[in-house]
Amino acid sequence: MNIQKSPIVVFHTDHFMNTTVTQFLAKSNGLRYAPNNHYENFENIICASYGILRGNTKLYSKFKKFIYIDHGYMGSSLRSFNKNKSTTIQDLNGYFRFVKNDFYFNKDLIDNNKERFQKLKIDLKPLNKNAEYILLSEPSDHTLKFLNIPNWTENTINEIKKFSDRKILIHNKFSKIPLGEVLNQAFAFVSCQSTASFKSIASGVPAYFTHDTMKSYGHISNIEDRNLNYDLLYSAANSQWMLKELFSDDFKNFLNKLIN
Repeated sequence: MNIQKSPIVVFHTDHFMNTTVTQFLAKSNGLRYAPNNHYENFENIICASYGILRGNTKLYSKFKKFIYIDHGYMGSSLRSFNKNKSTTIQDLNGYFRFVKNDFYFNKDLIDNNKERFQKLKIDLKPLNKNAEYILLSEPSDHTLKFLNIPNWTENTINEIKKFSDRKILIHNKFSKIPLGEVLNQAFAFVSCQSTASFKSIASGVPAYFTHDTMKSYGHISNIEDRNLNYDLLYSAANSQWMLKELFSDDFKNFLNKLIN
């Protein structure tokens, strides 16, 4: 991709995660690179950056065309979630998702080819028959604020109750009981857009969503049908890449499809 012709400008913050990921993207694909507090100097571009913090929300608000980068749907870099609600990044060897004009899923770039998913070597379990409750996965505080959904938990519980009378168990990434354990007896998994939903589907627990870009893969109104939609996993795998893959022709082809 020619640096002079590309409409993409990659913006960085002063955080090491952001600067690492954005530098990889810019240098591997010959893209313009700028600090995010200089965004007002640009017009008619596709902006790209990692994360929603440290002023990045202004980027996505100004430039209606953008590429959002965050941890991958599956096989992401190792992280630990601390009691003080901070997150520790243990390495950067995992996958990162690249999403156009959204923050969670490439609804307009659907590719159900299984090849990249199969490289993850994820064992797909059959439908969980040991099912007792609906697992409700709460968004992080940052997501609640960013999407302006402060009453998401209460509203979603009320929505679920329209279609099911099953017990609802609330869980989030700071819960004492690990996700893997609570999935063992889950009938269904409900979230706004959680990446944990991909683990849920692979574990044999159908996932349902409230975020518009993912509802078509699991709408709460269908929660009693219990359909495992593996196509969501396949398509998601084709929109996530390791940093070392950003130098590859495959990624360059993906990036061209994404912006066109």
